Amino acid sequence: MIARAALAGAAALAGLFSSGARSIDTGDTPPAMLRAETCAPCHERQYAQWKRSRHAAAWTNGLFQHDYRQSRRAWCRNCHIPLAAQQRAWAAGDATLAEQGVNCAACHVRDGRIVARARGAGSPHDTAVDAAFGTAEFCAGCHQFAFPRFDGGAFAGYTSEPMQDTVAQFRRNPRRPASCLACHGGGHRFPGAHDPAMLRRALAFYVCRDGAAVRATVTNAGAGHNVPTGDVHRHVVVRAWYSTAPERLRDAFFGRRFALAGDGTKKTIWDSTIPPGATRRWRIDPAALGPPATAREPLNVELRYVYANREDIADEVGEPVVFPIARVRSRPEDLPPCAR
Repeated sequence: MIARAALAGAAALAGLFSSGARSIDTGDTPPAMLRAETCAPCHERQYAQWKRSRHAAAWTNGLFQHDYRQSRRAWCRNCHIPLAAQQRAWAAGDATLAEQGVNCAACHVRDGRIVARARGAGSPHDTAVDAAFGTAEFCAGCHQFAFPRFDGGAFAGYTSEPMQDTVAQFRRNPRRPASCLACHGGGHRFPGAHDPAMLRRALAFYVCRDGAAVRATVTNAGAGHNVPTGDVHRHVVVRAWYSTAPERLRDAFFGRRFALAGDGTKKTIWDSTIPPGATRRWRIDPAALGPPATAREPLNVELRYVYANREDIADEVGEPVVFPIARVRSRPEDLPPCAR
């Protein structure tokens, strides 16, 4: 149970989240406090922001459901419908609370009390104050964990191999912002990789002429952690092609590749994700892509963020699986020369 004094910083966060090891037991909490709409009358702006967030769609979004249908493990539910009450209602056939995904109570309610960084002036709530609320340690409870081990389908613990390494990447960044919320605050919408403006701020894209070749440069100019980060399927692609010869398209992959480990879990065998401030370059000979139909035909060079392991499952998923961040269309000879 959460003490009625101020919580003891990061050490107390272990009682709030478990990185998916178990569901969240809110203890002696009235059922109404577990529903987001209960918060709406007094917190209208925050509720409206949350409704548009990926937190609200944690259970219902097509990308998650596409993967979840392949395993249907309780471990997956512990992050995407984290409240024990959500899971009990869902198992009984009532998905109403589950469809709220990561709702207000997932972060703010324990044992009938509100958990927050500070108690607002005039707040009517019995509040457990936690100075670490909203810090990187707080976010790590859901966004930093290793590959899970299973025994007969049941969760049996974590390996030492990171599956989501976002917070550790943030901590390794010597120029990191003060907190995750410095970039992802945005009210209770918590914008991330599904936010077009944030993606465009994160990655700088430059295409130039390198002798007879074309060079594409991608720089992590705005993110405090690697790009991409989070889900194992996410990756960044740079691709080049002539519109009249799409079958000769070539691309470069920036992301992670995995292999099975001896204990049936996975290990990382390739990591070309882009750390903060780092640059990745790809050089391509236009002759491999053509010839163009005419001397005036431009070459297409595009930067894409991909949310799934394959780009051809958008209809199956029911939502976009690719976001085109930037595209350059130019004859190779008209591109600016690359700086050496």
